[in-house]
Amino acid sequence: MKRLPILCLVCAAAVGGTAWVMLRAGAAPDVAVPAAAGTTNRATAAIDPLGDNLQKARRACTPTAVGKVIETLQATVRERADDRHCWHLLAEAYLERALLASHHRGMAVGTPTWKELPTEVAADLERGLAAAARARELGDDSADLFRIEAGLLGQRITGLASALQWNGRIHDALQAASQRAADDPRLHISLGLRKLLAPKLLGHDPQRALEHFEFAAEALVDDERPAVFAAMANYLQQKRQQAIAWLEQATARNPDNTFARVVLRRLRAGEERPFERDVTAAEAAAK
Repeated sequence: MKRLPILCLVCAAAVGGTAWVMLRAGAAPDVAVPAAAGTTNRATAAIDPLGDNLQKARRACTPTAVGKVIETLQATVRERADDRHCWHLLAEAYLERALLASHHRGMAVGTPTWKELPTEVAADLERGLAAAARARELGDDSADLFRIEAGLLGQRITGLASALQWNGRIHDALQAASQRAADDPRLHISLGLRKLLAPKLLGHDPQRALEHFEFAAEALVDDERPAVFAAMANYLQQKRQQAIAWLEQATARNPDNTFARVVLRRLRAGEERPFERDVTAAEAAAK
């Protein structure tokens, strides 16, 4: 009987070790950051009005705004069921709405966005993955679709068990995206986030994450999010003034990003845990 506790400890260590190896294997692909970025904007609105509408709705930073675009895209795919681009956009729209559901939630290293997925978020993730699968059935083999798939799967992670379940597929999707377009700035946001938010023993590297965000921020001139993430990467390296500068850039690009505006105010005031804490209703309302 004395051996039983020892056996239990050995089994627990073995399980823990296996989980650690599996999670390490699913870390972000090691994709080099391009030396320089061209600029990407939404000048293609006349060519892709649906995509432009989605980006405008995303910048409003509310699930409701993206929801209106989803309704339009749903109607479009009912009429054009074989239009892979519309299915692609629908998958992206579901991802954006799922992300915006957590717009006021704090970001912390090694901590999933949700401990339990809200019903509406889980539904958007399911629908997004189904739309991505349909786009792929219709011949969409683009890097961006794999990037969207990785994002949808990543939002499913709520703890160790779900990380073990989805991490391999996320890695494979990001790897496929990098093989198709290693210079895609939106892919580099995803790669940077994997390094920024991973637990310290499983690939957390704010300096390397920052390199991805700097590249993406330079390329995506109308997207404030890489600047927000660059600010967090700097803050984690005790570079408070650089973090403030990045958040000033983010809020200049998009004043509607409540999280960026509130964290900037916290940093200027010298408050603790500026990125980790959820945005309160009072903070969101303050100007």
